Amino acid sequence: MERVLGLRPDERRTVGLAASAAALSAAGLTIAASSIDALLFAGGGVDDLPVLYLLLGVTMFLATLGISALLGRLGRGRVFLVIPASIALVAGASRAVLATGADWIYPALWLLRGASEFLLGLAVWGLAGLVTDTRQAKRFFPLIGGAAVAGQVVGGLATRPLAGWLGTDNLILVWLGTLALVVVMGRTLVTKAGAEVGRPRRARTSAFAEMGSEIREGLRYAIRSPLLRWMSVGSILFSLLFFSLYLPFSRAAVARFPQADDLAGFFGLFFAASTAVTLLLSLFVMNRLLSRVGVPTVMMVLPVLYLLAFGVLTVASTFAILLAFRFAQVVWLQGGASSAWEAVINTVPGDRRDRMRAFLYGGPTQVGTVLAGLVAMAGERVLSPRVLYGFGLAAAAAAVYSMSRVRRAYASELVTALREGRPHVFGGTPGAGAPFGLARADRAAAAVAVDAMTDPDVGVRRVAAEILGDLDAPEAIPALIHGVRDEDPEVRAMALRSLARSEAFAASDEIPDRLADPVPEVRLAALEALDALRADRARARALLADPDGLVRARAAGILLAEGEDAEAEAILARLTRSPHADARVAAFRELAASRSDAASDLARTGLSDPAPSVRAEAARTMTIVDPVGGVDELLAEIARGGDALEAADEAMSSSPERAREPVQRLAAASAARALESRRLADSIETEGDGRLELLRDSLVTASRRDAVTAIRAIALLRDTGAISVALENLSEADAAQRANALEVIETMGDRELVRPLLAVWEPERSHHLEDDWRERALQHPDGWIRACAEWATEARTEEASDEAKDERAKEGEGKMTETLTTLPVMERVLFLRRVPLFADLPPQDLMPIAAIASEHSFADADTIAEQDEPGDEMHIIVSGYVLVILRQQNGHQQVLAVRSAGDVIGEMAVITSGPRMASLAAKGPVRLLSIARRQFEAMLRERPETSLALMRVLCQRLADRDAAVPE
Repeated sequence: MERVLGLRPDERRTVGLAASAAALSAAGLTIAASSIDALLFAGGGVDDLPVLYLLLGVTMFLATLGISALLGRLGRGRVFLVIPASIALVAGASRAVLATGADWIYPALWLLRGASEFLLGLAVWGLAGLVTDTRQAKRFFPLIGGAAVAGQVVGGLATRPLAGWLGTDNLILVWLGTLALVVVMGRTLVTKAGAEVGRPRRARTSAFAEMGSEIREGLRYAIRSPLLRWMSVGSILFSLLFFSLYLPFSRAAVARFPQADDLAGFFGLFFAASTAVTLLLSLFVMNRLLSRVGVPTVMMVLPVLYLLAFGVLTVASTFAILLAFRFAQVVWLQGGASSAWEAVINTVPGDRRDRMRAFLYGGPTQVGTVLAGLVAMAGERVLSPRVLYGFGLAAAAAAVYSMSRVRRAYASELVTALREGRPHVFGGTPGAGAPFGLARADRAAAAVAVDAMTDPDVGVRRVAAEILGDLDAPEAIPALIHGVRDEDPEVRAMALRSLARSEAFAASDEIPDRLADPVPEVRLAALEALDALRADRARARALLADPDGLVRARAAGILLAEGEDAEAEAILARLTRSPHADARVAAFRELAASRSDAASDLARTGLSDPAPSVRAEAARTMTIVDPVGGVDELLAEIARGGDALEAADEAMSSSPERAREPVQRLAAASAARALESRRLADSIETEGDGRLELLRDSLVTASRRDAVTAIRAIALLRDTGAISVALENLSEADAAQRANALEVIETMGDRELVRPLLAVWEPERSHHLEDDWRERALQHPDGWIRACAEWATEARTEEASDEAKDERAKEGEGKMTETLTTLPVMERVLFLRRVPLFADLPPQDLMPIAAIASEHSFADADTIAEQDEPGDEMHIIVSGYVLVILRQQNGHQQVLAVRSAGDVIGEMAVITSGPRMASLAAKGPVRLLSIARRQFEAMLRERPETSLALMRVLCQRLADRDAAVPE
């Protein structure tokens, strides 16, 4: 199943539930639609359709507002369950009313059926979204969509026999049964996702007012945009045309099948056949059509179809003609028009896209529905059917004109999206008629992206190179081949990756020259293309001696994939001991191509790596190299305890039944360590001693990390994403946010195990203090804790003690100075804790930074760094003052800023990899800690907290600069 459907064992139940809910919902709705239409029309209700159009427009507008209100009051999880449950209750009550013979129930059921098409789709896909992240959606949604299509077909085919067996009236009860099953499955999905099933905090403004505000905002935005202005006109016309064709078709069907059971059977067969043809259209036609003519031309098909339909109907309107055009209308709406429509909406910036959808659906579309009712009501009284068809012909002509204007505006919107860096606009857009979410090549989008490859703006060329790799267009390959020779290295690298992604085998001859590119990123991309395009892979051997570790690892992996290679394996073995975590990750990833015993042994060593990303990659490699023995090793690693969460995760994915008990023991052991560390931390009275503060904070950090391990292990057992989301919020500065996260963890986890752990995030100290905390800290299983305990409790002379007290007094005054000739590593850690850039990092994460930093001393007026030279290092001022000087072309110098102890300097050049924008000079004696660019980049990748702190520092620098500029 994993190979056929792309599902892991732990995903099968989730996808099975979501797919079953989609299939049952679609099958039930198809049966109900056939039944309700038949009951209404057989009873003469077809004449009521014009009035029902008016009511449907109002109903759908109110339904849109109502869903917005419910989402604001109940939360997504509850709403997605309330929708099918409420429809089931109304359907059951309606069946009871049917038994009384009340005529008004038939129109009411028809309105319920119309609203349910929108509401049930929202609920089913909303439930699927609760248990699916963005990456999983690419695999899960096609399967769920396929199940919905299958449900429609089965429901349509089952309608006739069910109507003959149960009677058309009782098909509503079949619908009720399917909805009840959807609610049960949905409840399981909501519980699994841990969605917000509780009542959220009440919003200050009415949700109806918010929805009205969204529609008004959408109107203002549509008026300003030529594309959306004409799409709004098109929405009105298409809704008008849809119902203008639906009415005569319904009348003709009633005339052909006067009995309710026969009419229900006909509608069921019609829905089944149209859905099956829609599926074939989506799978085998739309890709080719879009690649040949593009989205704008596809948008023209629907209005032309209406133009043809009403043109023919003005001449002849037999049942066969109406059936043919109604069938074509339904198939094209679901299989082609909806996808093209979504592709056009996709050009709207992301922050406005949902607002525009709400506007188009809640505004113009419902206006068109109401207009259809008004036209039908007026036309039936004073006009002949042929005149009404003529009116439809005029509306179709207007729709053709509006779509021609959309076609012209679409290209300019694509160019705007490209310049704004929104590549997703150019990708495939699965619509309602594309259940398997196939990527589509839009010829218009491809033409814009190809032209952009020669744009003078390097940013535009980079985005274009990324886009072309996802578009199945013949003209994309020559443009990408041109891109591999671009002057910008990022464009070259992106072009190579896009060629590899698009499997452009014709470009194989262009790859070898890029293997000698001066930029490592380009060489790495060239190796990926060399492998993907099956070029001469032996050329990778020359890069085994590359100065960049990632390049060496990829080259070794390519050679190992060809067969045993001792040299390549030796390179990877050395890289597993690299000081850089990203190089170690790459080494273990490439080792998966090897099947030797040495590869398994190396992967085993990676399970104890200090970096979680390395441990996770090593665990995956173990199960690939040795699927049976690898799981045994992972289980043994779990039993040993320590940093075994990654091993537990991989073991649960590979063999959940075998791993369950060891993972439970891991959770219990981690919880016990967490509580022990927190008790020791609470027992320490620091009294301003920096060393004791370091020990205490390190114990608190160790306690929380062990608690996280325990809770994540529980999450593996319960397979819920809510705990993971809550854990991410525990680091929030907002106390209320942390409280909400703790409540979710307690609710969703193992209460007996989790509840004591919640105390490790509380600021209050424990009442249970340990008198022997020093001895127990010295025996702590964490080596860092032991080192801090030894350093904090080591014997010191009275003189050293006095010096330390003086030093602490200076620290208490907020001064960041150091009098030591050189800074020992532990002293560096104490110092870095007072640097704003690293203030959010726990002590354990400061240790590797302190270890890689180098010390430098400068005398007064010494130049630390020259303007325009490469930025290879960033510096942290330990003591003294540093001038930031801008040297102007006329020889004048301007002092931009004066930095002091604790400030970070030179970080901009390191981040941008460009030349320094200013010179740095010492003002008096200066001592620095310096970090090289490569080490700094690795630090940012491995420690997101440092990246956030750096952003805060840079934002403050920009604010200071703006404040210094005179108005």
